[in-house]
Amino acid sequence: MIAAGYLLVALSVSTAEWFDVDLATQPSRIALAVAIVAVTTLAVLLRRRRPLTMALIVIAVGLVSVAQTVAVDAFAVPVLLYSVAVYRGVALGWRAFAAAAVVAILAPFLPWAAPQAPGEPEQTIISVVLFALFGLLVGINVGNRKRYVQALVDRAAQLARERDQQAQLAAVAERTRIAREMHDIVSHSLTVIVALSEGALATKDPTASRAAMTAVTDAARTSLVDMRRMLGVLRETGSAPLAPQPDAASIPALVQTFRGLGLPVTLTDSGPPTDDPSILLAVHRITQEALTNALRYSERPKRVDVVITSYDDRIELIVENDGSIPDAPSLGAGQGLLGLRERVAFQGGRVTAGVVGDRLWRVHAVLPRDPGAARSRPTPDPRGTTP
Repeated sequence: MIAAGYLLVALSVSTAEWFDVDLATQPSRIALAVAIVAVTTLAVLLRRRRPLTMALIVIAVGLVSVAQTVAVDAFAVPVLLYSVAVYRGVALGWRAFAAAAVVAILAPFLPWAAPQAPGEPEQTIISVVLFALFGLLVGINVGNRKRYVQALVDRAAQLARERDQQAQLAAVAERTRIAREMHDIVSHSLTVIVALSEGALATKDPTASRAAMTAVTDAARTSLVDMRRMLGVLRETGSAPLAPQPDAASIPALVQTFRGLGLPVTLTDSGPPTDDPSILLAVHRITQEALTNALRYSERPKRVDVVITSYDDRIELIVENDGSIPDAPSLGAGQGLLGLRERVAFQGGRVTAGVVGDRLWRVHAVLPRDPGAARSRPTPDPRGTTP
């Protein structure tokens, strides 16, 4: 539409001169005018695809159009400079304007330029330069606004991508947390259930067997409630209520459970207690995993110690058993210890596990009360050298 409008204006301006031209004596001027109109109209039509190239073509046409009394390309120059500033940038726009100004200044004085009245070349130069400057300034304003809006759109798209990436990272972290919790719950519960079931099969006392199976039922129900609480899928009416998160009071109950399974567990807890639920959950899960491994892998341990020492800046947890089998191949997949390291690292602490001496297996964890504190400061082991 803009190219069609320009064509109408150019034809109307050119035909106004054709009435004063003798077509028989000066046909070349009419042909030149038609060619100039055709070239400049094509340049206006293609101004978005090749704005700089089309602008240079129109500026070059100015060197030829001075043979006409009326230079129709003077109307195309502002349009092309506007397009350069909008689609190619401000710097190229000013360079194209400088080229147009130089051509406008030199063209009236070329040998083939149409004769003009005194003072008219200067007026033509000023008019062309002002028209070109007007088109350039409008193009700079519109182009800057266009680029600003595009920058806002790009920024919004970038923020949307970052939001999606953060959501994906959060989902991965949540899946890792759920997998870690599932391992702790299922491993502990199945170990307890297997141990109680073997005891129920080994005994011939109906009362003891019934008590063992009752304990199996309680362990399975507790595990189910824990998984429902963790996954948040408890929706059925009449289901068991949600169990609270493990806290400091749950450690003695956990130790008592393993003591009932035959482990000679002793618990020592000293120092100022903490009420941070994340730390309490970590202490509970570490103790649970260490005692579960002692029940599964140790050979007739005579001593299983759980020592929890609270300081002003950290909490230390040591779980030891003397039933380690020297040079015995690992029977597990190692996911439990990996989960412990991930859990403790999330709290900003550290954990070590390994054999000390001949048959002593020790799990030593240090959890800072403030996760933002220094996470790599060495902490002395009150029981000896940390493995």
